Amino acid sequence: MRAGCGTPHAGGYSNGKSTHNLEVAGNTRYYTIDVPENYNDKRNEPWPLIVDFHGANKDAANQYNNSQYFAEPRGEEYIVVYPEGLGGKWESASYAEKGADDITFISDLLDQMDKNYCINSDRVYASGKSNGGGFVDMMACSDLGDSFAAFAMASAALYSDTSFRDKAVNKCIKSRAILESHGGKDTTVPYKGQSAKKGTGGESPDIQDWLSWWARRDGCEKGEEPTVDNNHEGYNITSYSCGGFDDVVQGYYVPDLNHCWPSADGNNSDSGARENGCSFRGLDFTSVVLDWFERWNRTNAPQN
Repeated sequence: MRAGCGTPHAGGYSNGKSTHNLEVAGNTRYYTIDVPENYNDKRNEPWPLIVDFHGANKDAANQYNNSQYFAEPRGEEYIVVYPEGLGGKWESASYAEKGADDITFISDLLDQMDKNYCINSDRVYASGKSNGGGFVDMMACSDLGDSFAAFAMASAALYSDTSFRDKAVNKCIKSRAILESHGGKDTTVPYKGQSAKKGTGGESPDIQDWLSWWARRDGCEKGEEPTVDNNHEGYNITSYSCGGFDDVVQGYYVPDLNHCWPSADGNNSDSGARENGCSFRGLDFTSVVLDWFERWNRTNAPQN
């Protein structure tokens, strides 16, 4: 039996920073947890885990209300943990706090979850918005990413992944299952990419280029064309099948969306702000992410 199995935990969302923290690189790091209400009924059965990352200058509560896994019955089949970036930021961006060591933080957090909860280590997933999505990508490029089965991002700020693998500081040679959603009207992290400038976290790539890089990392040949599904009102889906994996890299493109986690109900954190360009209701990204996570485990997903 795994170390954390059998230990009872109260169901529901825990927002107590004083009880959920770790000491990492001289800093106290915080996280909150959403435990399924029926966890104690199955506390000896391994549960899948989602680690969900907030955007820059946000916090765990914001991301809890942004992705809203709790609002879907399928979301209640996962333990979800919401880490907080040091100073509200993640180290994939140039504006991150110096010495944050977020990779070690998340590695230690996974160990902590495994010790205290009954976790299915073959079904651990990462999701995130904006700067949090960029950090998800950074983890996917790292050895820490080996602990995850699949990765999902919304409006990802991909400041640490700006080329295929030809820069000494950016040799991403991993194979991963990658999902991303991005708006065509995103002015924070433009779909077509942008050069590093004041007010950003660095250079960001063209999303279509970035999807093709992950396809090549997963075994597609250079220049291999994806399939594009245009049979949706208000968005399309670009998919790559590579290395024996069907649709292992997928990008959802929403032309009329700004810097948002797409919501069909319009009641998440992004949709709550006025005039922020998140009014599109034709895509519920949380449902898409849960579909994505249901497809993959560490046995059938690309790993290296």
